[in-house]
Amino acid sequence: MIINDSAYMSTLLKDLVSTETIQVYDIARDGVEGLRKITLQKPDVILLDLEMPRMDGVTFIEEMVKRGILIPTILVSSFSQDGAKIVLDALENGAIDFVPISQVNPDGTNHLKETLITKITGAAKCDPYKLVVEKIGTLRPKRKAIVSSQAASIVVTIASSTGGPNIVQTILAGLPADLPAGVLVVQHMPKGFTQKFAERLNEASEITVKEAQEGDLITQGVALVAPGDLHMEVDSNLKIKLINGPKRFGVRPAANVTMVSASEFFGANTVGVTLTGMGHDGAFGMKTIKRRGGKTFAQDEKSSVVFGMAKAAVDLNAVDQLLPPEKMAGAIVEEVKKLVTK
Repeated sequence: MIINDSAYMSTLLKDLVSTETIQVYDIARDGVEGLRKITLQKPDVILLDLEMPRMDGVTFIEEMVKRGILIPTILVSSFSQDGAKIVLDALENGAIDFVPISQVNPDGTNHLKETLITKITGAAKCDPYKLVVEKIGTLRPKRKAIVSSQAASIVVTIASSTGGPNIVQTILAGLPADLPAGVLVVQHMPKGFTQKFAERLNEASEITVKEAQEGDLITQGVALVAPGDLHMEVDSNLKIKLINGPKRFGVRPAANVTMVSASEFFGANTVGVTLTGMGHDGAFGMKTIKRRGGKTFAQDEKSSVVFGMAKAAVDLNAVDQLLPPEKMAGAIVEEVKKLVTK
């Protein structure tokens, strides 16, 4: 089902995603009409606009969840960088993924079609009761400890995709300000959204969180988020190198790039974490971390919106322990403590 107030965009989306296996059975012009229609016939997946009359996309998701109707929902809208906050709001409230449409042209249409079909296919396999994760609560700025300028000797790498922003926030919010390790986060997000995402994580965390910049030193108690559309590597000086290289497994930034380069220089002092998400990104990186003596954790199937990336790592025998989100931060802290005392 498509919920979009633009007749042109609704028609375009319907034409793009209609295949032998995907059928658009109905279109709604806004959230009010969408709520009425999904009570009559529940679709397998919803493509949802954000800015609509009468009821916007975020309110639609909130109302849908209140009524106990849990349907995999993908945001499809013309977002600007200023609109990143509302995207994050929607993801926190229950949307599982989003596809930005900056402009539609012949070159971009084929890419948009492939992206939408891939995400719809993945979303249709989701367990809808795993879509709404428990919220951390109202974000409150926390007092920051004085950040050490000392380069970290231990690094934690986190790979996350569909359904992951809330889980990343849960984990980082559970880490202490004096964590004697640096943290590298790779969340599959387009360009322009990772800065706002990092700012939101920073507000909810005791450690410092920022979007990574070229040349950033990996320091204790600081989490660096890979910028959208750039791979994040670690160089021999334990500094960040941002690369506009080819996509890996269809994504950029790719967690594999970060994990492999981090483990090359941190060796056994590398902790790998792979969370919910579609595809295989992170699996090879986790395997590399294990080969170099590091420790690896992955989100368990029961709590995952999509048990794809974590399962791929499990299939490679690259996971030491499967954990629910609420136990992940504690496991990371305990492992870092062991590495400090070695």
